[in-house]
Amino acid sequence: IGPLETAVFQTPNYRVTRVGNEVSFNCEQTLDHNTMYWYKQDSKKLLKIMFSYNNKQLIVNETVPRRFSPQSSDKAHLNLRIKSVELED
Repeated sequence: IGPLETAVFQTPNYRVTRVGNEVSFNCEQTLDHNTMYWYKQDSKKLLKIMFSYNNKQLIVNETVPRRFSPQSSDKAHLNLRIKSVELED
């Protein structure tokens, strides 16, 4: 097995902002997979699935607040916009 290469990129990696501001995160994968996911990590470091896209179709939305808005232009990109950041975000 050869060295592992990073094939999923998120920009920015994290964001420091004020409550109520709007922020965006961009995710790109170069593996040619058909499905991408957004997870939220809570204060206990547990991951919770927020969104899953399969060829630009939303297939999972686990009661995520409406201020979270995923967007996809193609299967290699899944961006996330938070319209009004709250403290727990």
